[in-house]
Amino acid sequence: MSIEPVHLQFVRPGLRDRIDLYFASKGQGFNSAAYVRSRLASILHLDAMSDAELAACGLTRDGILPFVFEDCFADAEQANQPPLA
Repeated sequence: MSIEPVHLQFVRPGLRDRIDLYFASKGQGFNSAAYVRSRLASILHLDAMSDAELAACGLTRDGILPFVFEDCFADAEQANQPPLA
């Protein structure tokens, strides 16, 4: 029997709510736990950046979650775009 190590990560107040609301807006019955768990480090890294640092990356604070999960929820317009070279 193997025991997985415990990884503690502290999420700023409000971030968990933003993540839940983002996934709730994508549809009912979607279990986001696996998606969030695998990408939480990226979310936390981006959320820790200042607004100026995010802007330098071409992001806003509200754009973090769509950016991190863009491969999961492509808009119909984006789905018809050719891949970036």
